[in-house]
Order: sequence, then structure tokens, then C-alpha cells
Amino acid sequence: MKTDHKVEATLAADLNVANHIDTIAPKTGTAELLFRCAEQMGLQPAWIASNGLFVITCNGREHYINFARSPLNTHTNASLSRNKHATRLILERNGLPNIPFLKPQTIGEAEEFLRTHAKIIAKPASGSGAHDIHIITHPAELKQLHIKNYILEKYIAGKEMRYLVLQGRVIGVHQSEYGTSIDEHRALKRISYPKSKWDKTLAELAVKVSAALGLQFVAVDYLVNSEGYSVLEVNTAPGLKWFHAPSSGPVVDVARQFLEAVVANATPRSSSDLRAA
Repeated sequence: MKTDHKVEATLAADLNVANHIDTIAPKTGTAELLFRCAEQMGLQPAWIASNGLFVITCNGREHYINFARSPLNTHTNASLSRNKHATRLILERNGLPNIPFLKPQTIGEAEEFLRTHAKIIAKPASGSGAHDIHIITHPAELKQLHIKNYILEKYIAGKEMRYLVLQGRVIGVHQSEYGTSIDEHRALKRISYPKSKWDKTLAELAVKVSAALGLQFVAVDYLVNSEGYSVLEVNTAPGLKWFHAPSSGPVVDVARQFLEAVVANATPRSSSDLRAA
């Protein structure tokens, strides 16, 4: 489908200033954005539940949209990606830029990892977002955690970049500015990059990461500094509102592109198409 720039401008204006999206309850953020875009596309969306589940109609059939479980990714692959340890192991197996990590079984193992790297981050082994993340510089801080529930990573300072991949191609790039805080509710700026400023190496690597994890839709986050770059995280349900209402830089209509892909996947193929495949 051809991008409708009028719709893109309407969405950008309607969702101008991302904080306004956050005040919409209970259908907040990305789900609300996708719902409004589905209305613009004539997909007859209807809310099913207040947690963001809604239905669209395509070719006379209903299809459910629950962005937290993207219909473009299989359950298995999305589950692997939500497991930070599994993600690190898959990146390592595929020779992709990784961050030194450990899934400790004992406090002793965690303390040895801290001695090696001096400053580390403890993250919940499963899930996404900035909840329950700790910067660790002293062994006593490790003893406050149920250590088997965490993955430890070497602390690396750098610029955080997000490359959004849809079906084997990058569709948007952001720089995330959090300051020095890791708090879940910290101030955030998202700077959208025009395509001319995308890093070709990181873009190609993001596509390789998505392929290694078997994902059709994913945000690949990097830490970039003077020493190079590493994959920070992968996110199969990234917030889309910042692409429509960035702190600065171009608006990217990723909601429409996501829904177009969902509709294309839901469209029955003809027998001649199947024979050709």
C-alpha cells in the first residue's frame, strides 16, 4: 500500500506531544495509536478489552490486534526475545556484537563477575522495560537481590540507538536520551533520524539480529561509543508513539506500516500464488 502523507500528517498532529497519549486511559500509547491508524485505513477497529486488545476487519474476516503480542512474530520467537539470557546466548551463537553477561546461580558467581567488570547492571532475566534494573558497584548490593532471577551485564556508557525492523528492512531510527537515570519513569527524549543519517552498519546488523531471532517485527537497541557498538536489547513490542511524536526529527508513520504488514499476512493467497511459492 502506498503511504498516505495526509494521514501521516493527521496522525502526527493528532498525537502531537507524546505526553498527551500517555493520559489516554485505559487504551494508552501504542494501542491507541494503532487503533486510530486502523480507523484511517478503513479497517473498522473495535475495542475488545481495556488492556489494548482490539479487532480489525480485513477481507470480510476479523483479526485481533494485541500489540504486546505482535501477530507478526511467532509465540516461540517472541518468548525467546523476552528472555534476556536466551537473547544473549543466541547473539553469542551467531557472532553478533554482544555485551559481557552472566546468568548467575550463586552470589559468589555474581561477585566474581563484579570483580571482573567493576561496574555492572542487574536486569530481570525476563521481560522488557526499565523496571527493577540496578547499577551495581559493590558486592553488598548484589546480596539485596534474588540473584537467580537476574541477568548481569557489564556496564557500558554510550549513546543508545534504536533501529526498528519490519520484515527484513529498517523503517525508523531513533536516538534515546535518558540522561544518567535508569528509573522507570525517568525523563526521555527521542530524536528521530532521517534516512540519510542512518548508520548503514547498524542498519544491516539490525536486520541480521532480527533474522537470528526469527522476528518479523523488532526494535534493536544499541549502545554506541568511541570503542564501537553492542546490542543492548531487542524488543518485540516497542512503543510506536515516539516515531509519530519524536522530541525532534522527522515523523515516521510506523503504525500504518505495521498494520499494512498485518493485513498482508492476513490476506489469503491464491492457488496460483501458492504454486509459484
